[in-house]
Amino acid sequence: MSRRIAAYFGTMDAIRQADAALMQEVEGIGGEKAPVIVEQVAALVPVIDKLAAAGVNMTEPREPVTAGEGPLADATVVVTGKMSGPLASLGRSEMNALIERAGGKAGSSVNSRTTYLVSAPSAGGKPSSKALKAAELGVTVLTPEAFADLVADHLA
Repeated sequence: MSRRIAAYFGTMDAIRQADAALMQEVEGIGGEKAPVIVEQVAALVPVIDKLAAAGVNMTEPREPVTAGEGPLADATVVVTGKMSGPLASLGRSEMNALIERAGGKAGSSVNSRTTYLVSAPSAGGKPSSKALKAAELGVTVLTPEAFADLVADHLA
């Protein structure tokens, strides 16, 4: 969610100036969550000011791939489990950044808008609840290795 907020507003100053109505324009933020986020940002103003005074850059870099481009153009990708193979060193935030660099959108739960589920094998061989939901909805399930092949040009 923080990546979507940063991408939408572009700068910390713009985030600080946003009210709940404007915050709701960020995808995935509704009427209940927006005022809470605005309140949390307001509570962090002293810390944000100290970081800015220390020279921390609080501008979201713009990625060269735009929506509708790349191997994941218009795709929503959900990731579950510990990654393996070429993605073994990537955590959730790095996986989300990779998805966005490849033109896709990172999702948090499997639903009818999900294009791919990247699912690492689970311990004990039982499918995860996300894998079961993906099968139910006909969502393509990829191993971390197959996903790495798909986005190979965007791996850092």
